[in-house]
Amino acid sequence: MPQSPERISSGTAVAGTRLRRPLRKRADGSWDAVDALALLLLVLLAIPSNRTIEPLGGAGVPAMLLALLFLPWWGWYAAQREARLFPAPAQPVRTAIVILLLCILASYAAGSLRALSDPESNGLNLGLLRAASFMGILAVAADGIPSRRRLIQLLRWCCLLCGMYATLGVVQFVTGQSFVEGISLPGLAVSDFGALQERGGFNRPSSTARNPLEYAYVLSMFFPIAVSLALHDRKQNALMRWFPVAAIATAAALSVSRSAIVGVAVATVVLVPFWTADVRRKAAVAALGLLGVVWIMVPGMMGTLLNLFGEHDPGVDSRTDSYTVVWSFWQLNPVFGRGFGTFLPAYRILDNQYLLTLVETGALGLAAFAGVAATAVVVAIKAGRRSTQPLFRSLGPGLAASVVAGAVLTGFFDALSFPQAAGVLFLVLGLCGAFWRLKDVDVEAGHG
Repeated sequence: MPQSPERISSGTAVAGTRLRRPLRKRADGSWDAVDALALLLLVLLAIPSNRTIEPLGGAGVPAMLLALLFLPWWGWYAAQREARLFPAPAQPVRTAIVILLLCILASYAAGSLRALSDPESNGLNLGLLRAASFMGILAVAADGIPSRRRLIQLLRWCCLLCGMYATLGVVQFVTGQSFVEGISLPGLAVSDFGALQERGGFNRPSSTARNPLEYAYVLSMFFPIAVSLALHDRKQNALMRWFPVAAIATAAALSVSRSAIVGVAVATVVLVPFWTADVRRKAAVAALGLLGVVWIMVPGMMGTLLNLFGEHDPGVDSRTDSYTVVWSFWQLNPVFGRGFGTFLPAYRILDNQYLLTLVETGALGLAAFAGVAATAVVVAIKAGRRSTQPLFRSLGPGLAASVVAGAVLTGFFDALSFPQAAGVLFLVLGLCGAFWRLKDVDVEAGHG
């Protein structure tokens, strides 16, 4: 790790504190945090979400194991810094995730103090490992991205990968073939994989996700970032800028999923106030054009999509019926919960991460979990407003819209139990932290 203090481009130290440039590339060409995060996202989205190292059970998800290495790496960097661990200016997103981690540790202690069955004990320990992986992803993203240029490069990579991920889903919809089911990866076992689901007579794609809900979650979180880059990232050609937007929007329209439509719609609603009148008109025309193409090319799809929001859905009843169950469990451990990871699917599938968090980590844990998302939204918008550069002004709302879309869909299923959903959520939360940290850095020449 280099010994020189981190400085902004004007040559003055950040806020008067001597800092080493975070997890940056050294002269020998070794990787920096952006390379590590890019690899993590590749592993997360390219390897099917249901593949694990069988002897490790639930802890054997490849992306989770990689993320677990991030935490000691970040800790080593933090210990080596010349400044104190939380130097001014403060990093609100990192502070929020530390509070959440403390709440999870408190729930772990509370769970350990009561009699646990073997499955609950395993779930409690696995929950702690999952929390460590979440912290590792967010901390490295928030503190490790060294410059605006590298942040833009990582965001481009995220959107490109999601564009290919979405394209696979479109191909699955058209052909009715998974193309993932037959892939054999050495050392990895298949868990709970089935054929493509069907709804309303149409194939319901999931790309490499475990199920269509996780697929919709990933699409929704990257959509607003892709739109923001497409509108203002002039360093890229038009094809590379707009391919992810077109692929994600098409995949969402053909997903036969309420979650995908709601997620993209929520992200768009957050973005619209930050667009010019001309962009709003063009976006409306593009949306109507996409719907028109779907209506013509896929007969019956529009009616199916409308029915998703009009017909009686047993899944909604299942979620609302869970309130009584949640209330009875929460009353037993209202403050710290029964232990993160101990409310097993065998008891009941709540299909709502907020309810699950309330039961497992108590009122404090739920407040801390919501606080991480709220903090990320606020700092992203504030940091965007402070920038005079169009690309960075648009990225603030784009990152905020991504978090809002993820926060809404987190109430649709137990998102933290799904590797792709959880990994993408904490990656984007960390990117909001990096965006805040880099807000006072002068615009670098050739940032793109």
